[in-house]
Amino acid sequence: MIRKFAFGAAMIMAATSGTAFAQASATASTTGTSRIVQAITITKTADLAFGSVVRSAAAGTNTVTIDASTGARSITGAGGGVLATSTSGRATYTVDGEGGQTFSITPDATFNMTRVGGSETITVTPTASSATGTLSGSIGSAGSVAIGVGGSFPVTNTTVTGNYTGTFNVVVAYN
Repeated sequence: MIRKFAFGAAMIMAATSGTAFAQASATASTTGTSRIVQAITITKTADLAFGSVVRSAAAGTNTVTIDASTGARSITGAGGGVLATSTSGRATYTVDGEGGQTFSITPDATFNMTRVGGSETITVTPTASSATGTLSGSIGSAGSVAIGVGGSFPVTNTTVTGNYTGTFNVVVAYN
C-alpha cells in the first residue's frame, strides 16, 4: 500500500510540475512609435507700446488697453484720463515649428512697468490674441504664424508722471 501511495504521489507531482513549466513564460509582439518634429521657436517682432496717457485731474480710475488682435488703443473707466496722440501698438511675434501643429500661447499673468528714474510701478496684465494657435503647412515641413499680445493697466489721478518700462515673457509650447 505504501508503494501505491508513493507511486500515486510521484504521478501527481510529475503532472503538476510539467504544467508549471509550460506556463513559466509567454511572448507578446509590441510596436513602438514616435513622431519627431521641429523645435518650436518664438521671435519678437514688435514691443508692446501703450503710448502717452494724460491722467485725470479728478478722482477715479481709468484703464488703458491695447487690443491683442488689432493693436487698437482705448481708455475706459470713471476717471477723466485721455489718450494723447502717440505711437502705440500690440507686441507681435512670429512662431516657427512643425507645420500643421497646434500650440499654446501663455504670456506672464502680470508684469510691472517701473518709472524711469524712480521706484513707482504700474501693474500690467498682458493678454494674448488667442490661447492657442496652429502653424501653417503640414507635418514634414516648416510652419509659422504671427501672434499678438496686448494688455491693460490702471491709471489714476495720483499715478506719478514719467516714462515707465518693464519686460514680460511669452511662452509657446506644442499641445
